[in-house]
Amino acid sequence: MDFSEMWLRIGAGLTPGVKIKNWTVAKGYLGDEFAVVSVESNHLVINSPNAETILKVAKRDFEYMFLNWDEYCAGRLNRQAVVAHTRVSKYTMSVLKHIGM
Repeated sequence: MDFSEMWLRIGAGLTPGVKIKNWTVAKGYLGDEFAVVSVESNHLVINSPNAETILKVAKRDFEYMFLNWDEYCAGRLNRQAVVAHTRVSKYTMSVLKHIGM
């Protein structure tokens, strides 16, 4: 599967109101949840109880996480390295896990 197929899968699988638990490879599911507001052509809009405003997570951030998923899950790419490329990594990781990466 390439990223364009994954983005279509994200759009089809995430309807407004869907709740997603935060997830990391090191700690598994964490207590926090966020809700999908909408999936747009170039970003995912989410409402997180820890954020001050509604967040727009760019499609390119999902692409970065998608392309590095195997390295991240194998422990060869740590969270700090991911955060250096995308500050919204907890959302991209959690969505990809939710969708079934």
